[in-house]
Formats: sequence, C-alpha cells, structure tokens
Amino acid sequence: MSLALDDIKNFITVTETLNVTRASEILGMTQPALSYSLKRLEREFGTELFVRMKNGVQLTKTGSEFYGRAKKLILLWEDSQKIFSDDSNSQAEFSIGMHPSVALYSLDKFLPSIFSSYPNISFKLVHGLSREMVNKVISWEIDFAVVINPIMHPDLVIKELGKDVVTLFAAKKPLPKLIFDPALAQSVFILKNLSKAKVKVEGHIHSGNLEVIAKLASQGLGYGLLPSRVAANYPKLNLVPNAPKFNDKICLVYRKEKHNNTISRKILDAIREASI
Repeated sequence: MSLALDDIKNFITVTETLNVTRASEILGMTQPALSYSLKRLEREFGTELFVRMKNGVQLTKTGSEFYGRAKKLILLWEDSQKIFSDDSNSQAEFSIGMHPSVALYSLDKFLPSIFSSYPNISFKLVHGLSREMVNKVISWEIDFAVVINPIMHPDLVIKELGKDVVTLFAAKKPLPKLIFDPALAQSVFILKNLSKAKVKVEGHIHSGNLEVIAKLASQGLGYGLLPSRVAANYPKLNLVPNAPKFNDKICLVYRKEKHNNTISRKILDAIREASI
C-alpha cells in the first residue's frame, strides 16, 4: 500500500466538514479533483471511507477508525520535519535517483554547491531507468530524481533542467551492427525510422549500459544509439549522417509535500540552477 500524504490531508478536511464542496473550497482545489483523491484513498484501502448523501457525506466504520490514525500520521509528519530545523548541524541523508549516464554528467554540476552550504549532509544515489526513478519518487522511496522525459503525474513537480538528443554515432568504418539498449523508448523510435540513416545493419549488440554502448561504438564495433551528452565523451564517435533524432528533456522531479524544509529547498535550488 502506498498512501499519498495529500490524499490523507484531503480526507481529514472532508471528515471535519462532512461536505465535499465545502472541503474543496477550504483546500483550494476543484471538487472533481478532491473526489478523485478520496476515491484513490478508498482504492488503497479496498473499501469505502464515506457514505455519499445528497446533503454531504458521513464516515463509514472504516473511515471513522482511520480518521484518528490519519490525524496522528499528519502530526508525526509535521514533527518529523523539525529534524531539519537546525540547518548547520543537520546530518540528514537524501536520496537521488537517476540513470547512471545522467549521473556522470550532472552530479558534479550541483553537489559541490550543496556541500558548500551543508557539509554534513549525505546522499544515497539510486540508479536505474528514468521511468523506474519516477515511480520511486511517486511511491516515496526516494527524495528527488533527475530523469529523462518524465510523464506528467498529479503528485509530481517537474522542472526542466536541460535538453539532449538521441541519435546514431559511429567511428570510422564501423561493423554493420546496431548497438543499443532495447529497454529505452528512444530506441524504439530510432529503430522505426532507421531507414532514413541509409546505413547497412546486420544484427545487433544489446546492452543496458550507455557507457558500454559508447565504448563499443568508439572501437568500431557498430553504430551506437546514444544521447549526445554520452557520445561527447568519446572523441572517435561522430554523428551518422541523416540518422533519425529523438529529442530528450532532462528534468528534476519530486513531491512538493516532501520538501517543506530549508535543506530540501536548498537542494532543489542547487539542482534547478545547475547548468545541466
């Protein structure tokens, strides 16, 4: 079960007003959005929390029992935020998710700035595909993520940090092999439009590591399907003429409600201001 903090806060407001319309006004959100939030919470529990009536709502037995626990949960969350009140002595650990290749060209752009202000804090780096990192932010498993082409989600704040282009790169006289990661959405697009490149391809080499793909392509073992930022680290690689291109957006994603403290805001500012 993965409960959203905003859904719980919305539940508490509706419980205390017993009126969805009034609660939506207090919360500053539309009534359909609030209703969806309540239904999402009920799906997590697998049962109804409210009985809907013409003039308002009433708590079910489950809803009544959850209300007390929900209040305690919110109070515990607010109390936990006090951990970050002493900025100078904080030794908190934050988790950042990103693809390993993204980590190689982005971490050095913002970590020094953060450590200069808060030398005692620590970071846990979590690596994987961008969609996996987004899901970990949504499910509260990690604090932030720097990802490629995130899909909009109601629980996420998404800030664009930079751009990249995915296309084909090769050294001189490459073998007729296509070297790529089949798990990437960019690969699917490039493969569908490969005829535009007018290159001879006979077979492939699959790898989930972009650095391995770039290294093999730079050694002439085939055409590497790569982001430009990764290919730029290998001088022997050149753009393949007329190759299809996929435009990437590099973005910061996080849950707003998880970062209501000075240190988190400093981290967010440092990442947003970095030249990635």
